[in-house]
Amino acid sequence: MITFERVTKRYPGGTVAVDALDLEVPAGKTMVLVGPSGCGKTTSLRMINRMVEPTSGRIMLDGRDIRQAKPAVLRRGIGYVIQQSGLFPHRTIEDNIATVPLLAGWTKAKARARAHDLMELVGLEPGLARRYPHQLSGGQQQRVGVARALAADPPVLLMDEPFSAVDPIVRASLQDELIKLQAELHKTVVLVTHDIEEAIKVGDLVAIFHPGGRLAQVDSPERLLGAPVDSYVENFLGFDRGIRRLSFLPAAGLTLDDDAVIEVGMPVADALRACKQSGAPWLLVIDSQRLPLGWVSPADLEMLPAGARVGGEALTPYGHTFSVSTDSLRAALDATVLSRTGRAVGIDADGRVAGVTSYDSLRAAIHAADEAAAEAGQGGPARDGPARGGPARDGPARGGPAGQGAPG
Repeated sequence: MITFERVTKRYPGGTVAVDALDLEVPAGKTMVLVGPSGCGKTTSLRMINRMVEPTSGRIMLDGRDIRQAKPAVLRRGIGYVIQQSGLFPHRTIEDNIATVPLLAGWTKAKARARAHDLMELVGLEPGLARRYPHQLSGGQQQRVGVARALAADPPVLLMDEPFSAVDPIVRASLQDELIKLQAELHKTVVLVTHDIEEAIKVGDLVAIFHPGGRLAQVDSPERLLGAPVDSYVENFLGFDRGIRRLSFLPAAGLTLDDDAVIEVGMPVADALRACKQSGAPWLLVIDSQRLPLGWVSPADLEMLPAGARVGGEALTPYGHTFSVSTDSLRAALDATVLSRTGRAVGIDADGRVAGVTSYDSLRAAIHAADEAAAEAGQGGPARDGPARGGPARDGPARGGPAGQGAPG
């Protein structure tokens, strides 16, 4: 656990970078510090490993004042990842990763073996071990930086805008990799970013700073989105926070319509009767394994000759699907909005159709989640919803199991 106790950093001339900061970072969790330029977030991070010394207050690491340890010794027990990786250009990848273990007295063979293990952990091919940083892409270099920070197995990991220098696609991949690593390693992580979307995606807790180094709000991402403490936090989060909050609401809360699902080969007369009984403007056609084939409308059915059966041809593509068990309401809404039918297909873990959405069912699920949160006094949905980092957190709904993938 890292604890800031009334920590202030004032520079000569009177500039206050951090103002009486009280903050607690729970062990094994990811705390993201976010705010505009000049708000003190990087200064706060750099005070943890004593690269910047506080003017007043104290910082405790697992109950011990960090000033009781020599800075060099303290830093060897704290991993540090910076922008653009900060790799040594004259060292190979394996020797870059092995830097801290070698400083700690490990043999070269042991340190390089650890480097190879970590390369595998962060998704780097073994063949890159003998290359130099300039021979790697920006994303690969950043992965090396993370591996180097983890090399001596430190309990604490500091990350100063680690993904800001790479393109959006690589950044999203690295964010996913961090979430995956943290689920396995349970380090105490403090990460600095300007990007509120990144903060919401990777953080267990998010600390939003005012300019001048004052703390505005510390909370879980879903509580920030559901109950910003003031207009500053609300404006910083952005106008679409209601949509983003759906990433924390599980799709399992949806009531899906199964009456609007018919099997291929059904007589057209029976299909029209099912359409009338369900009141649905579209029917989803499935095969004998309950895999989706596409949508059919009453008008399409009425054009078929008497005695015909519903076939798999000339169906409207079913578009994106979402997993009822692992995706979020945001994924379900995304799939519904993208569908030309205004309905989307919910599937189970085996890719079989569980039912279809409607805007009414989505509205009801959101309302029920809000009511449950209000009764619990949370101001937002509970944390134990969809799994972190997958489509349940954010991003588009998944393509269908039959490989259609294209929006309906």
